[in-house]
Formats: sequence, C-alpha cells, structure tokens
Amino acid sequence: MLTKEFALKSGLSEKQVRKIVQHLEERGYQLKKTEYRGREATDFQEEDIELFQEIAERVGRTNSYELAFEELEQEKDFLQVIVKEDNHNLPSDQQFPQVMQELKAEIDKMREERQLLGQMISQVHKQQEELKSLHNQLNSQLETNTKSLNAITESQKQQTEQLSKTQESIESQAKEQKELVTTIKNNNEQKGFWQRLFGG
Repeated sequence: MLTKEFALKSGLSEKQVRKIVQHLEERGYQLKKTEYRGREATDFQEEDIELFQEIAERVGRTNSYELAFEELEQEKDFLQVIVKEDNHNLPSDQQFPQVMQELKAEIDKMREERQLLGQMISQVHKQQEELKSLHNQLNSQLETNTKSLNAITESQKQQTEQLSKTQESIESQAKEQKELVTTIKNNNEQKGFWQRLFGG
C-alpha cells in the first residue's frame, strides 16, 4: 500500500510516515519499494503498521526522532523486525570482500575515534586534578595570609593601646609637675610676704 493509505490505516499523518521512512533509510534499513506513476515509492505492508505506530509513540514521548530510534535500536530483535528479508539487498560473492573491507575500515575508524576520545577524557581528568591542586594551594595561601593579617592587626591594636597608656602617663606627669611648680611659686610668694611684713 502507498503512503496515503498506510497513513490512514496506521492513524498517522503522511508527514509522520515519510519522516519515519527517511530515518529508517538513513540508518540503512530497507523497506520494500514499488513503482507509482513512474516513480519509486515505498510499498508498505500490514505488518509495518504496528511498528510505525510504536516509532511515532516513542517520538511523541522523547520529542526527538534521534532519541526514539536510539531507544528502539537498543531493544532486542529490533533490527530483525525492521530489516526485510530480501535477497536482492544482500551483497553478492563478488561484493563480499569489498563489503568486509569497508566494514573493517569503519571499525578501525571507530577504534581510532574511541582512542582519541579516551585521550581527551584523560586530558580532561588531568586538567581537573591540576585545577584542584591549584585551588587547594590558593586556599592554603589565603588562609596563611588571613592569619598573618590577623596577627598584624592584633599587634597594631596592642601598640595603639600601649601608646595611649604612655600618652596618659606623660600627661599625668606634666600635670603633677605643673602643680608642683605652682606650689613652689606660692610658697616663695608667701615667704616673701612674711619677710616684708617682719622687716626681713
């Protein structure tokens, strides 16, 4: 059946059906084809309805075709359900060595990418350890500086208190000296008065 009829039977929109077909074919899954008005078209089967409905449900739940297919590809037997048994799609004996070579090249590429990714992860871990060490050093230095600053502040406080006490002592001594001078002056004046009085 063609897209329009299949969409009606599956309860999906034609746009949804085409989108699912596009993602299936991008992943190498083969769907049966037929000719319609001189062009190749997908020939949907009754057994495809349940599968397309499930894919649409996953897309609706994940809000992403990529995530939906990732979930489905991880489930058991999904590949066996999707890939149609069509001998025309299998490589011939002449093509097999080339297919194996391409497959080997792809696996080697994946290994290189995985190795590169491992090196990048290792580098990130190393940088994280270096940053952690630097952070600890800065914290230790900050703590030392804080202690030194507190000690300086306390010393300045003690010096200020000592200076204040010294100033008070000097002022007290000056006052006593002033009082002593005044007393001596008064005594001298009184002595002169008595001397003059008695004809000293």
